[in-house]
Amino acid sequence: MLRTILASLLLTALLPAATRVFQIFEGDGWDAWKAEGNAFGAAPAAGKTEGMEKSFTAFSNDSLAASNHGGDSSKGSLTSPEFTIAEPHITFTIAGGDYAGKTAAQLLVDGKVVREAVGKQTLRLGTALWDVREFSGKQAKFRLLDDESGEWGFIAVDHVTFTDDPNQNFPPTTREGKAFVDGLVPAESVAGINIPIDSTLTVEATYSEHQLTSPTAITFDEQGRIYVSETHRYRDGVEDDRDNLFWYLDDLATKTTGDRRALHEKWKHKVPLAKLTAKSELIRRLADTDGDGKLDESKVFAGDFKDVLDGTAAGVFFYEGSLYFACIPKIYMLRDTDGDGASDERKIVEEGFGVRISLSGHDLNGFTLGPDGRIYGTIGDRGLSVVTKEGVSYDYPNEGAAFRFEPDGSGFEIFHTGLRNPKEIAFDALGNAFSVDNNSDQGDAARIVYLVEGGDSGWQMEHQAMHTFHRQIGLKDLPPNRWMAEKMWELENPVQPAFMLPPTAHLSSGPSGLTAHPGTGFLESEAGRFLICDYRGGAANSSIWSFEMKPKGAGMEMTDSRPFAWGIAATDVEYSWDGKVYVSDFINGWKSHQDGRLLSLGAGAKTWRAPDAASAAKIMKEGFEHRSAAELANLLKHLDTRIRLRAQIALTRKSDALERFSTATASTNFLVRIHGIQGLGILARRGSVPLPAAEFGDIPSAKTRAEAETKLITLLADKDAEIRAQTLRALADGKGDANAIPLGPLLADASLRVRFFAALLVGKRKMIGYYGPICDLLRENDNRDVHLRHACIYALQGMADKPATLAALVTDESAAVRLAATVALRRMKSAAVSRFITDADPKIADEAIRAICDNDMVAQRPGVAELLDDLSVRTWSPFMLRRLVHNAFRIGTPENADRLLKFAADPAQPEVVRQEALRLLAIWAEPFPADQLTGHFRPLEKRDPELIRPILVAALPGLLKQDGAILTAALGLVGTYQLDIPALDEESLRTMVRNAAAPAPARAIALDLLVRRKPENLGTFLTQMASDSSDAVALTALAAIARLSPDAALPTLKAAVDSPNPARAQKIWEILAQLPGDSVDDIFTKKLAELRAANGISPAAIELTAAAKNRKSPAVKEALAALEESLKSHPDPLAKWNTSLEGGDPVAGAALFSSHPAGECMRCHRAEEGHAAGGETAPNLAGIATRHTDRRYFLESLVSPGTIVAPGFGTVLVDFKNGASLTGNLIAESKDHLDIDATGKLLRVSRSDIASFTPPVSPMPPMGDLLNPGELRDMIAWLASLSQSDGGKKTAPAVTFVSLDPAMLPVADKPAAAAPGSIALDPAVMKLGQQQFLLCGACHGQQGEGTAAGPPLAGSEWVTGPEENLIRIQLRGLQGPIIVKGQEYNFPAGMGALAYQTDDQISAVLTYIRNSFGNAAPPIAAAAIAALRSEVGKPMITAAELIPPLAAVPKPAAGAPPAMVSTKYQALVLESTLPKWIAAAVLLGLLAFMAQAFRK
Repeated sequence: MLRTILASLLLTALLPAATRVFQIFEGDGWDAWKAEGNAFGAAPAAGKTEGMEKSFTAFSNDSLAASNHGGDSSKGSLTSPEFTIAEPHITFTIAGGDYAGKTAAQLLVDGKVVREAVGKQTLRLGTALWDVREFSGKQAKFRLLDDESGEWGFIAVDHVTFTDDPNQNFPPTTREGKAFVDGLVPAESVAGINIPIDSTLTVEATYSEHQLTSPTAITFDEQGRIYVSETHRYRDGVEDDRDNLFWYLDDLATKTTGDRRALHEKWKHKVPLAKLTAKSELIRRLADTDGDGKLDESKVFAGDFKDVLDGTAAGVFFYEGSLYFACIPKIYMLRDTDGDGASDERKIVEEGFGVRISLSGHDLNGFTLGPDGRIYGTIGDRGLSVVTKEGVSYDYPNEGAAFRFEPDGSGFEIFHTGLRNPKEIAFDALGNAFSVDNNSDQGDAARIVYLVEGGDSGWQMEHQAMHTFHRQIGLKDLPPNRWMAEKMWELENPVQPAFMLPPTAHLSSGPSGLTAHPGTGFLESEAGRFLICDYRGGAANSSIWSFEMKPKGAGMEMTDSRPFAWGIAATDVEYSWDGKVYVSDFINGWKSHQDGRLLSLGAGAKTWRAPDAASAAKIMKEGFEHRSAAELANLLKHLDTRIRLRAQIALTRKSDALERFSTATASTNFLVRIHGIQGLGILARRGSVPLPAAEFGDIPSAKTRAEAETKLITLLADKDAEIRAQTLRALADGKGDANAIPLGPLLADASLRVRFFAALLVGKRKMIGYYGPICDLLRENDNRDVHLRHACIYALQGMADKPATLAALVTDESAAVRLAATVALRRMKSAAVSRFITDADPKIADEAIRAICDNDMVAQRPGVAELLDDLSVRTWSPFMLRRLVHNAFRIGTPENADRLLKFAADPAQPEVVRQEALRLLAIWAEPFPADQLTGHFRPLEKRDPELIRPILVAALPGLLKQDGAILTAALGLVGTYQLDIPALDEESLRTMVRNAAAPAPARAIALDLLVRRKPENLGTFLTQMASDSSDAVALTALAAIARLSPDAALPTLKAAVDSPNPARAQKIWEILAQLPGDSVDDIFTKKLAELRAANGISPAAIELTAAAKNRKSPAVKEALAALEESLKSHPDPLAKWNTSLEGGDPVAGAALFSSHPAGECMRCHRAEEGHAAGGETAPNLAGIATRHTDRRYFLESLVSPGTIVAPGFGTVLVDFKNGASLTGNLIAESKDHLDIDATGKLLRVSRSDIASFTPPVSPMPPMGDLLNPGELRDMIAWLASLSQSDGGKKTAPAVTFVSLDPAMLPVADKPAAAAPGSIALDPAVMKLGQQQFLLCGACHGQQGEGTAAGPPLAGSEWVTGPEENLIRIQLRGLQGPIIVKGQEYNFPAGMGALAYQTDDQISAVLTYIRNSFGNAAPPIAAAAIAALRSEVGKPMITAAELIPPLAAVPKPAAGAPPAMVSTKYQALVLESTLPKWIAAAVLLGLLAFMAQAFRK
């Protein structure tokens, strides 16, 4: 178990105090865990057990616990030692069978199973999360159970973690400690990218050669030319609510794009309209004009998309000479009629998208061609308010949706709603539609969604409001919300609401582009599968996934998923006509930037069905319209789905289409039959599919449509269930006599998929004669198959011309029927849904209550409120009780205030909900404009508090007898409403204040209430309370004493300044600062002298000195000056910061760590897990207080980081005896050698080869120049609080260092004598500059080549330009965009000022970069820096304020070293497993990326 112990220690060291890795399942045994039976074997499994064909995937590190040792039939258990539950969450990864109670991970408390998770019948491990707050402090065990011998009769679990953060990122899969992705190999053409075995990666286009910029989506025209949508406005014109919190409520209130335009007009003083319209989205066309296989032409196909309302260019699709373009607020159809490569005709398909600003990226996406000949696309939760050409209104201002329209732009319709940020739609070969939807950073997962008619996936923008923006809607503390509390994001589960359809699978973290394999091309292993881009802000963690979907019952399931490519910042993926995979590569970041690539993956000789792929490209290029009906019918046999589909659609425009499709349905080729059915469906729906260029397509005769429908009806008796299902789907949009369709037998078909489409058909065509059979189907299904239930609900909704028909089902014996009726009434927004709120089945009642409360059905709210009168009739979940409480609040009558008070007084109810009831009563008179249950903008009128005062007075005596948070809240109501509670007399208040067992906040409120009454002997009582152990009570008393009787307060305050409680002492100085008099000045003078004697060390030193500065007494001023001088002249260089050593607030320090704009500690250091965990390029801080107990260590580390450099985190410059040099991260040193990480290559350097090397240099900036004394104090306090590290120091995994031969490194020529007129350089200055540059190289690259964190210096016109520019950047920092060598760089954090360096140091480093890396420019004297020192402290400079440089770069100066490039060690691909402090650390301001999802 040694490896397990070492790995556990390492992982624990990387986690914060509030996150503990309990078990990682690594090593050669189970350690203290108890294994019973034979299922789990003797040790963790390294990926798979003996006999497994495929390996487990997505587990962490090298191995995991799996119970299929011996196959599915083996049984057993694996149980942990007992532990104490301390953190609020337990999370882990899990796979295997889904047998509840049999193949499960279980939490045992008192021997009982209190939490359980099962697999999802997949080998890919997914995340499981338990909220265990209710068991805090209890002893527990974690058990893995396998008591199932059938198929999928096993369980697999890994990386059990205890944490307070539900957003855990688990370590990746490794093999022998190295990153491992099964089935992938490194690409030869681009470092860092892994691609499928037998494939080749090619860079097709770049920014430098093709001006390809921030690509988001790609498509191909019939000739194979490529169209790329580029976003130039993403987060730079296309805004995000997270960046503009001031307008959030306005955004929440918008209903139309007109409202949003008004919002921008209102806030233009904060976000100028000029900023929103400065840049345009573009569509770029790339072409190979000479046929050599290389893209040699790049043209802007379309632009001028820069209106205030315009969103991200996020979708392009070329079809029959037209390019469909998705760009909020419009869908465009663009055409190039003159063939010059640029669009000259612009038609609007529909507009009204993007009602909200929401989160950037939640835009229009698309498109794809559906099997019914329509164009399909999606919109994110920026929402829509659209009136179609036909006059149909669609209003979904707060949720995303899937839509479709005819190619000519007619017939727009929504068919699936409740999406968050869906990215594209893809169809499988059978016409099943899928999309991918993003997670919301609440601990939920990204979702694969099966799109169906009338489907609702449950998301609304307000779910985000309740989490990310809860403060903006008036909620200080993070509240529970529907999306998480009711498990709406999870796969199917009993807690989910019935009105929504659960996702089909969870996959990826940042889903973007989506496509399906066309049936020919690339590798055979991808046949029948989908590809999904997973964009995570940069290439290193981004990827493309491959997955497979298959029918399961009436729905679909993901049967397999695996990585397809890794290391690509992919935003879209598409198959070219000839079967290659093309990928748009954003490179990195969450903002438009001047970079981008187009990549392709080919399989060469391994290309599957290569002749058919080649013929597909040829056929596509030749087109379809000129072909005869016979040719088109023959193409229905082609192996490429895209050819078959286009042939099918073109065939609808032929005169004998009916005959051709009818013949196809009788084919022995299954897919030909499918296309025959789909073609007949098009004819039955509308006849021919219109071409894009047509204003509206020709509508054939009713006779043709009827004949097509008649033919389809004959296929309903086919023996193949899929043929029956396809036929039903095709008939759904028919226009014939619906009564002619014999659906009775099909609603009872053996295939649930057939029943599903039959029920949808009933609803779509309003076949009211099937009311009884649909109810029978609901009874038989009994809620088992949620997709079948949805289809029946859709049928009920479609059949019910009057809600009363469905309301009558309230007495139906079947709970499944009643539930379906409830959901149908909800969708109809019918008041009749209220009849179900008292149903005997809680699930049905909950669904009705949910409909009324969540949809704000005002007239029905009183009925729900009455449920509070007797809660004993049924069981309630805490969230449903929260609904009832908020419902009563929103009604706002005295009667409902009384209901809330009675609820709050009931100890049988959950305390957290009782607290919520009292919180709502506190804001009763002035409700916040947002609904604080759902997050919707639903303003209520102000209410007269006098109406509820009598009720409060009557109820509060009982509440005041309670304790804890209830007592505190009740006292708060007394103060809020200025109530005179007879039972709350002066003596009662005194008793309450004295009660040390009562909550401190309650006692403080009681004391404040007592002070307001001004009773006798108050002063004496306050004096007593001023020494109370509770800060809240003592400080309330002290403030009251000073306010009521300053003179009398002085003795008490004087004594209090010596309080051992830092917070109390600090507050006392704030109180004393307001008091006049010589006596007060005497206190200041005395304490300043004591502080001087203590060398400035005191918990209240900062408050004392700050208060003293405002005193006018000469004696105080003199004492303060003496203190300051003593610290300034102290021999200890740290003395001037001694006032920050003690008395800090660790909570405030943690906030500084995560959010200080200049320090940006979290960019490099890590002290917690999750989406915002921090970096890994600097020492992990977890448990640091156990390793260092002297706070001076923390102080020195902060203000002088170069003094103490942790091993592995300092840069050294090594000069070899042969004249070569090497820069890298010093990992370790011995008497014989140095171990150095040189940008990922682990090198061992012999000391015998070294002439000299510099001491390790820390890239961390001196924080004493960035933090004020109070912030520095809080940061030290926070560091001193990080004492929990779970028992170990960081232990590095074993790594291999390669011995370095200095002879293989380039050697700089000795400086030649300066030629007359050339630049003479001082070697000493250059050496000093090279040493100083060790810091700069962290961002700019040690050879000045630039990195993801900083622009290049080599060949930069700014480096060799006016010296004033460089000096000002060093002294003031740089923010905003800057163009270097023709490319724009714009890092959100900017570059911080480096004014802490001396003039000589700045002079040296600037001279060095101006005369290295091939640059040449005059040296910069120290005097030039001194001349501009007065600018230190000014705002960060922008490029616009600098002197424009010349683009030309002069030749190297005499004495300047040449640009050196070595390839000797490029082949060393060993990746360091240690943090790369140098590669990604940043200087003072850290040029870094934003940390949000492209999708979010």
